[in-house]
Amino acid sequence: MGNVAAKEFRIAVIGDAMLSMGLGVSGIKRIYSTETAEEVEAAVRDVLAKSEVGMVIMNEMSMKMVKDRKLLAIMDTSITPLFIGIPSYNQKDLESDTLRRLIIRAIGIDIAKR
Repeated sequence: MGNVAAKEFRIAVIGDAMLSMGLGVSGIKRIYSTETAEEVEAAVRDVLAKSEVGMVIMNEMSMKMVKDRKLLAIMDTSITPLFIGIPSYNQKDLESDTLRRLIIRAIGIDIAKR
């Protein structure tokens, strides 16, 4: 197969202080603690400019703050980095099939409907 070097990707976190603190103790270095829509959009732009970021974890409340259509399109279709939304700390999982949506996005089919 040859000498194919695997590229190491980093994880970034964009979200409120609770998410930032919680995932910050896990050793993730690229953390954006955001409170406003402007801060969230600036953080997304910064992450997109970093080629070493392979995954972006965001709480769903922060994802809903993004109003820029171009950013939304990139977040919805990007594979590297992959944007993953998780429920906010005090938020009930309004979309209980979060994992299901990630699978659909990753492989393109809904395995639950087969």
